[in-house]
Amino acid sequence: MLHYNIMKLKCIFLIIFILLIPIISYSTEKRIVATIKPLHSIILNIIDNEEVELLLDGNSSPHDYYLKPSDLKKIKNADLIFYIDDNTIESFLHRALKTVESSNKVSLSKNKRIKLLPIREGGIWEEEIEHEGHDHAHGEFDPHLWLSPSNAIRIAKEVVKELSKINPTKKDIYKSNALVFINQMKENKKNIRKEVESIGSESYIVFHDAYQYFEKEFRLNPAGSISLNPEISPTPKRINEIKLKILNDNVKCVFKEPQFPSKVVQLIIDDTNAKEGILDPLGSDLEPGKELYINLIKNISRDLKECLS
Repeated sequence: MLHYNIMKLKCIFLIIFILLIPIISYSTEKRIVATIKPLHSIILNIIDNEEVELLLDGNSSPHDYYLKPSDLKKIKNADLIFYIDDNTIESFLHRALKTVESSNKVSLSKNKRIKLLPIREGGIWEEEIEHEGHDHAHGEFDPHLWLSPSNAIRIAKEVVKELSKINPTKKDIYKSNALVFINQMKENKKNIRKEVESIGSESYIVFHDAYQYFEKEFRLNPAGSISLNPEISPTPKRINEIKLKILNDNVKCVFKEPQFPSKVVQLIIDDTNAKEGILDPLGSDLEPGKELYINLIKNISRDLKECLS
């Protein structure tokens, strides 16, 4: 009888173990990491039940971010890490990614589907000579590629492709989810185009040159940026150049960003008729989630219109 009970228990344990195998496999198979909130949001619109970990939460900017030990652990354990470009905007990733298999990392700037725009140069777009101690890389292209809704659609398609590699059984689910997101983006593009149509000729200056993709897509009229590199404060000479630009080009607004000190914007608009506005390229005050990306794009169009109307 005792022998029978022992054998019965062994069989029960064996059945439980067999049943747990798919759960164990499922939980370790889908370790997905995204660097910034907009990218994280796009991926959340594609996945099924997987979790997506976010590196830069809250008010963090990739321009001056430093990896924490918990970030390094996420990167090391990731089956897929989605990022923009570790040589420019996410240079904090460069060393950590050397330990990651190439099949596990997805640089969206290297994807041929994504439309890249060159860094703007000349005149008020020209970068000041970098101060000693700052060596932030910029490269040849503008890395803020997520601010084009058309690029967001291309990113969604790339996410489907990469997720399907690690979980091919869910390929149809990913495609279906992506189609819903893409249709939402197309509808929002139409609405935003109508919203900003009345301000298309108005001139404005941004804190740093992060909005080129949005501006090209919706045919806006930026006059320049305070800085190409937001880590470096503008010199008095630069501030005077911008003040002259405001007066000569009838610049209506100068926009600050929540990730960086705003005193310089107040200094620039003093003794001018320009108003102060705020633009956020990352959604710092938005909760991470599926809706963040669409709300981010809506907020940019709303903030531009409020200041420029």
